[in-house]
Amino acid sequence: MQFSLPEIRPKEWIQRIKEEFFPPRILDKYVFSEFIKIFIGALITLGFLALMSSYSDIKGDMASSKGGKIHGWLFILFRLPQMLIQYIMNIAILFSVSFTVGQFSANKELVAMMAAGISFRRIVAPIVAFSCVLWFAAFFLKQTVVAPLNARANEEHKMLKEGDQNTLVGVVYQKHFKGQEGFYYIYYYDTKEEEIKGGFNYICLTKEQTPDYLLVAQRAKFDYQKGVWILKGVEETKFDDDLQVVSVQKFTEKEYTLPEKPDYFKKLKGSVEEMNFFELSEEKENRIRKGLSYGDVDIAKHTLFAEPLLIVVLTLVGCASGFFTKRMAIVSSLGVSIGVALLYMVMDPSFKSLGENEVIPIWLASWITPILFLSGLYVVYKRLKV
Repeated sequence: MQFSLPEIRPKEWIQRIKEEFFPPRILDKYVFSEFIKIFIGALITLGFLALMSSYSDIKGDMASSKGGKIHGWLFILFRLPQMLIQYIMNIAILFSVSFTVGQFSANKELVAMMAAGISFRRIVAPIVAFSCVLWFAAFFLKQTVVAPLNARANEEHKMLKEGDQNTLVGVVYQKHFKGQEGFYYIYYYDTKEEEIKGGFNYICLTKEQTPDYLLVAQRAKFDYQKGVWILKGVEETKFDDDLQVVSVQKFTEKEYTLPEKPDYFKKLKGSVEEMNFFELSEEKENRIRKGLSYGDVDIAKHTLFAEPLLIVVLTLVGCASGFFTKRMAIVSSLGVSIGVALLYMVMDPSFKSLGENEVIPIWLASWITPILFLSGLYVVYKRLKV
């Protein structure tokens, strides 16, 4: 028995699409016009609710801020595109699709269309095509608009928090770093004073990867003129080849020549939400060089592609739920929207957490949610046979 794959002829596919959809039929215009009105209304409503929610989250910071309330409003403004792409658009399209198709089904318009010989897939084709356009638009916007604005939003939030005595913005972190000749552990790097505070620990290794000496200091500052590190309150411990302690000395201040310069210890570039695909790749290489974890970076790289696909998935979910609606389309669409949104909000972060902790592969953690939804939809649409 011989198996053969069907021959794919792009020119024929393009010609069929042209004949079927261009110019748009009266039915296409009617279905799309009904959908787009609901979609725009849902976007505006959900956008307003998102703004109010954001204001509620930071109004306490705005009231106590010494940096100025304007930074709070700018933070909300710059953060809005992220909320629009990641949450608002998804919920809006799910609600508007399920409501529109549900209305057609409840009013028997769907029955009339299908009685005229038009399949259900053909009826909802304009809406699905629109969701595919949104998919590519969301991916493009996340790369070119959302990532830079997220960085601006974080900067505005730092300015808003300036003067808060309970908050150290952008400097506090505890990290292990892999150096050229050993390992570092530092408490935090104060970017204003360009000084490591709270603890500077360094263990130098021999060529055989055994400890040579250990430095434990309270502070460390780099002298650019001499090209040396000045350590304060330092304890120096030396070892022999058998890992026995040779000497332990304490100094109020001492200079050391170490391979790494201050830039090596500066805080990581920022949140992965602030980076596009190329910046994420660069960040991963940087973290590998420093011996830092990079699971969140890999997750973010896959998410750039997987997350916008959710728009198409939710469109197909809305079409299926609308098909089965018999009455009260708005109640049905609201129920489906809330249920699917909650299910996604539970599944997606859970799988990503498993990926970051290396329980499952990174690519699977990012793609498993849309894959599961698409698999379920494939079964549903196959049974519809319409």
